[in-house]
Amino acid sequence: MMGLSSFFLFASLSSAPTMGPDSTVFLETTVVTANRTEQRLENTTVSVDVLPLRVLQEKANARVEQVIQMAPGVTLQDGQANIRSGSGWSLGAGSRVLILVDELPALSPDAGGVLWNAMPMEAVQQVEVLKGASSSLYGSSALNGVIHLRTWEPSTEQRLRVSTMMEAYDRPKIRSLGWWEAPRARSAVRFAFSDSYGAKKQHGLVLHGQLFGDQGYQYLVGDQSARLHAKYRFKPNSKLEMGLQGQVWRSDRSSALIWEDFRLGYTPLDSSATQTQSDLAALTGHLKYRQGRQLHTLRVRGMGYANASGLDSNDYSNAGQSLHAEYLWQYFMEQGWNLSAGTLFIGSAMNSPLFSGAHTSQNQALFAQADKSADRWDLSVGLRWESFAVDGTADAQPVLRLGGHYQVREGTDLRASWAQGYRFPSIAERFSASAAGALQVFPSPGIQSESGWTAEFGLRQGLKKEGTRAGLQGYLDAAIFWTEFRHMLEFTFGKWGNLPGTTLANYGFTSLNVGPTRITGLELTGGARSYMGPVKVEGMLGYTYALPVALDPSGVYATDADGQALSYESTSLDPSQNLLKYRYVHNAKADVQASWKGWTLGGSLRYNSFMANIDAIFTDPLIAIFVPGVADSRYQLNQGDLFLDFRLNKRLTERLVLQAGLTNALNRLASPRPALLAEPRTISLQLSYALN
Repeated sequence: MMGLSSFFLFASLSSAPTMGPDSTVFLETTVVTANRTEQRLENTTVSVDVLPLRVLQEKANARVEQVIQMAPGVTLQDGQANIRSGSGWSLGAGSRVLILVDELPALSPDAGGVLWNAMPMEAVQQVEVLKGASSSLYGSSALNGVIHLRTWEPSTEQRLRVSTMMEAYDRPKIRSLGWWEAPRARSAVRFAFSDSYGAKKQHGLVLHGQLFGDQGYQYLVGDQSARLHAKYRFKPNSKLEMGLQGQVWRSDRSSALIWEDFRLGYTPLDSSATQTQSDLAALTGHLKYRQGRQLHTLRVRGMGYANASGLDSNDYSNAGQSLHAEYLWQYFMEQGWNLSAGTLFIGSAMNSPLFSGAHTSQNQALFAQADKSADRWDLSVGLRWESFAVDGTADAQPVLRLGGHYQVREGTDLRASWAQGYRFPSIAERFSASAAGALQVFPSPGIQSESGWTAEFGLRQGLKKEGTRAGLQGYLDAAIFWTEFRHMLEFTFGKWGNLPGTTLANYGFTSLNVGPTRITGLELTGGARSYMGPVKVEGMLGYTYALPVALDPSGVYATDADGQALSYESTSLDPSQNLLKYRYVHNAKADVQASWKGWTLGGSLRYNSFMANIDAIFTDPLIAIFVPGVADSRYQLNQGDLFLDFRLNKRLTERLVLQAGLTNALNRLASPRPALLAEPRTISLQLSYALN
């Protein structure tokens, strides 16, 4: 929700992603997310997906979430990332998926949400998705997994990429939805530059940024933003590395929570939108020192942000400062042992009428991990203790992680893991008191931290066939998983106000602990590359089956403003299968492309099954007077969401590429959550220049 989601981004210098010669995810790919040090993808003890570079570079993506939504098992609901149905809909407050940029968190300190347009789209080099509880490595918010964006590092030779793109919104199938007369579009100009200087290339520099404008497909909803990132690295010798990084970001945007009606789904309720102006500045310093087999890493970041409300009647302005300091010690021993230990401190202060005044928070942690590699085995054990305090009220949680990998034979790998996770509620979840359009957001200061664990067993099989004209290289991966949560937090719609009369101001959203839950399922992924004569063909696919259920469906977890007891059964539209609200049971992704003589033709598929359960109150006849059309939309859109995207690229010169794209080619309507319609078909053009 705009006004809740102030944002910060920061990054530190890390080793650059190592990809194979064709940048496919089955050629010697290395990752750092699994255990905070580089390792080959097939040797990880947990499920880690790496999106192919072609998904980043061959598609004319307007925003980075268009890339992330192609990861198997990952969905985005109204801007919130979910992995394997681990989360529902939270209105941008709180996240069970931790977003990292170059190994460091990138969630707002007040709401714990993400503003995707502030992500460094132009400089992303690799996207890694770690699935399952990861709190022992990364702390709170990694309860359901991690999405890690690894960006450019200083290059030994000059590297440059400049692009300009425009994406136009097509008219929707239902004529009444298309309120606009003149064409609507979004556009971006991006650049990224990297080089090193000095006799020994000891001075490294990365500059990148973006200008972005979105006229929007919703009435009165748009976005204008600009950001600039700078990264400097000084490496006088092989032992020492120092660096500074800065970022500034400005955004003027508007948002709408509820539609006017299903048939007017692109028009906000009462034709009103929430307007927010955001400013951010961040400075990060880091120091790395190698001492024999030991590596010491220190990172410190200071950040300030401000959100200014565009409405006098509903002041949700907020401002704050944050200090982040982390020390990591790593010891790369003989006989395959790696030891890691460290400490973390995060302090934040913020002030806003949105949160009923000023608040402070402190986050402290101690963590350690041991990894052992021997012959065909890899073993990992990690432990973390973390405390979190808001306005002096503290909570603490220890978590454990165990994992193992075994190479059955060359190309065949087994993995198994068990890990605990937790998440402290964000400031917004506890104290937010504001209007979201005509509806309200109510505070919930008494909510508890949520915790859980994930167990997984997986098999990865490499594919390689040589000696034929076509050849084949790829992989297949299968995993089964079991996740349980205690005191799960859900953003719940209901009657929480006591104003006299029948008024919509009594209804809205609040965060509640809804009791124990379980998610079980399986996931199948694969990727391949082959040649059909002069044509190179590449593809990837993923299918996730997740069964998220309430373990105590009749248990009362709260009472509303009328004193009615609330449970899973009493608040669910369809409690027959105990399915958690706002989840997809089936999720599928696929991408394939063919390249020939400077031409590239590709296509993508995304599928989500029907969202079987939501808050029942959305279809209550009384609420339907104020928020109409939810029942109608669920009746009309009850077959799930299927999207087909196509792209055609032409290399004009060695350095110049023209890209054309068609997203949601069938122009299908979709409702990712109640009272919201996803965007219609879009047509895009992008011109890119790349040097090295």
